[in-house]
Amino acid sequence: MTSRKIARVIIHYIWGYFVMKKLLALLLTVTLLMSVAATASAEWVRPVQTVETWDEEADFVIVGFGLAGAAAAVEAHDIDPEAKVVVLEKMPETLAGGNSIASGQTFIVPSENGVPEFKKYLEACNEPNPIPDEYLDWLVNGFAEQLPWIESVADSAGYEAGYVGGGELKWGSMVVEFDTFEGSVFDGCSAHLRAKGATFENGGVWRCFAKAAESRGIEVLYETPAVSLVQDPFTKEVSGVIARQADGTEIAIRSEKGVLLACGGYENNLQMQRDFHGMETVYTAGTPGNTGDGIKMLMQAGAQMWHMKNQTQSGGFWLGIKVPEYEATFMRNFTMAGHSWIEIDSEGERFYNESYGYHRQHMKYMEYGRYVDLPHERALPVDLIFDEKTRAAGSIASQWLSWPTTTEGYTWSNDNLAEIEKGWIIKADTIEELAQKLGRDPEKLQETIDAWNAACEAGVDEEFGRDPATMEKIDTAPYYAVSITPTLVATTGGAKRDTASRVLDWNDQPIPGLYEAGELGSYVSNLYQNGVFLSEAMLSGRTAAQTAFGGASEVGEVAAASAEPSWAGAEDGTYTATVDGMHDEIEVSITVQDGSLTAIEITGGRDSMLITDEQLEDYVGAILEAQSVNVDIISGATVDCQAIGTAIGQAFAD
Repeated sequence: MTSRKIARVIIHYIWGYFVMKKLLALLLTVTLLMSVAATASAEWVRPVQTVETWDEEADFVIVGFGLAGAAAAVEAHDIDPEAKVVVLEKMPETLAGGNSIASGQTFIVPSENGVPEFKKYLEACNEPNPIPDEYLDWLVNGFAEQLPWIESVADSAGYEAGYVGGGELKWGSMVVEFDTFEGSVFDGCSAHLRAKGATFENGGVWRCFAKAAESRGIEVLYETPAVSLVQDPFTKEVSGVIARQADGTEIAIRSEKGVLLACGGYENNLQMQRDFHGMETVYTAGTPGNTGDGIKMLMQAGAQMWHMKNQTQSGGFWLGIKVPEYEATFMRNFTMAGHSWIEIDSEGERFYNESYGYHRQHMKYMEYGRYVDLPHERALPVDLIFDEKTRAAGSIASQWLSWPTTTEGYTWSNDNLAEIEKGWIIKADTIEELAQKLGRDPEKLQETIDAWNAACEAGVDEEFGRDPATMEKIDTAPYYAVSITPTLVATTGGAKRDTASRVLDWNDQPIPGLYEAGELGSYVSNLYQNGVFLSEAMLSGRTAAQTAFGGASEVGEVAAASAEPSWAGAEDGTYTATVDGMHDEIEVSITVQDGSLTAIEITGGRDSMLITDEQLEDYVGAILEAQSVNVDIISGATVDCQAIGTAIGQAFAD
């Protein structure tokens, strides 16, 4: 070949390279524009993109300010206090916290000796969809080892760890969901974080980490959702995010050490619920902000997805009350104070054992040898029917675990009258009138209630086996009804991640610069054990920061708790405090003499409490004898006991 021909070949290949490069760039641009056009109606998220000019630069960007995001932010700061950590939060400051703030506030800590059995137990919980062994090892050991760090962070925020039922941490004090599973008898404790001197704090775990982040000066941009990841189309490296500010303008934020997605699931995205679960109607009891934004970004970034079908609360749902004024539901009361009520399906008939609702295994029951969901989703529309006795007995809605209550501040009235006045609860003087207002067949509804009343008289529910202790005739006018809907707190679908909290692609390789933590991509694939969510959120968030920064923070020394009770220096006299109980405010009067508690009385709201007189006497007696609020909670009266302990702490807070 002559030199001229060689030159032509070289020129040909060079020209082809540049042509192909331009064509590829054009193709990518057209594809991106088409994708944007196709998704223009999406509320937040756009396809991944590239940028030429950055508006801001940071060392680490975290999307989502729930517990996982807060834990990551705290750890990143403590590793490198000079680092610029930026947290993007979709919700306003008053509504931040994700599902962490609306949860039951339990995190689980297996002891070192309890780790092997705990692993067996989690394997059994996730048996239909096994978790990689390496991941489970990291998880259970991480849960056991992270308590000193949690206590150190809590101490820096003026918080302390204690048993979730009240009092100090006690090994062996566990809330185990599935006691028939292998490994269910493991040594550990169910823990909680609360302000020092308190017994329990609604949202305490997240509030603790939020205060720790605030005390460290970490920048949180509220009402600033991430709308797109910035990703190299060839290397797949994630180098930043595009965020939309409250005024609608967009900013490109470069992140030197990558981006952590900790922005929750898709429980408030009905289309995703239909696509992944086949559920026609479902609402969230958690944050309305969880609409699947992180899932969309992960899919667009090429992440390997897992657990997309799983709904938490033991793989299913709870029962909610949806009202027009709030986007999230109120949770139907777990322990209805009255018993003159039933639930009816679309045919106007009872359709399950309503006393399953009293089970604390997240509304699961055993059928065909497996724990399954309550049948409500297949029975819609479902109505709760009750009479005047149940109306007056106590609130039909839970005063905790519901977003409108824990975060937006609505307190459901103890006698349900305010909600009747709002039209949330339908009222009628007769069963016939109630049926007409519901659009139900009056004869069918009367027939169902007659059958129920006959079962109550006989003292046995032959059709469904409801607990006789929860059976009372519906026979006292007026009569009431409220719609019951399947309610989710969280979903665990997201990207598969490794033990370094790195997002994996479909070849099980980490996507450079992309991390994930918390509910989004949780390990939970089937049944949920109480407390693992918050434990996983803290562990995965902290791990993401450690991987990004290439190190770990030093765990500080926890200040020794004062041996003296909060009332030790108080002058003789009677002190009062008012706190939220399960159904209404409770006023507690505490008498101190010579530095000791001598009397504790409920002076307001006693009628709203479920604790019996005998239980109250035992609990108060235990506190007075021990001269400490760190005594065992009375089983079945947890919330009331926690309220009393909190009131005592508040009475002497100053």
